[in-house]
Amino acid sequence: MPDNSQPDVPTTAPRQVWWKRFKGVAVPFSPIVGPLEVQGDIARCYSHTPRGALIAAVQISVRLERSTRWREILEQQVVTSEGKIAYSRARAADRVVPAGKAAQITGFRIVSYTPQSAVVGTVSRDPARGGRTARTVTVKWEGDWKLAPTPEGSTGSAPQKVDSLSGYVFWGGF
Repeated sequence: MPDNSQPDVPTTAPRQVWWKRFKGVAVPFSPIVGPLEVQGDIARCYSHTPRGALIAAVQISVRLERSTRWREILEQQVVTSEGKIAYSRARAADRVVPAGKAAQITGFRIVSYTPQSAVVGTVSRDPARGGRTARTVTVKWEGDWKLAPTPEGSTGSAPQKVDSLSGYVFWGGF
């Protein structure tokens, strides 16, 4: 059972986090906030807190974008919406970015948080685009955090180039 006792929005990097590569991208794990269950490419069981939302947003979006078993992730960890249908169509025609060119998380901020929904901002070192890019990902609570894709079918907002981590908390697994 994840620890739901830290309901405050983090302004520093979450403690007790370790990173492991998933298909070339470092993703965070915490024995406190999750994911507490990993079966194949699906990682679930996150705390119902801002920290749980943060780790779920990173885990689910990376796994969905990188896995060859993305349909299972889509079915189990994405909220039912027009965005889910659009993602499925777009992904079926798309290729996965090679591991060496995949973006790596270097910072985060919680843009908004309620117990029902969280918008997580991340900054990544992005070899494919050069430099750093920022984007947001939305997750919603449906018994666990689930990804809420954009109506156009993207896992988050379009990446925007940024010059620094200003306004973000330094955090990443490199």
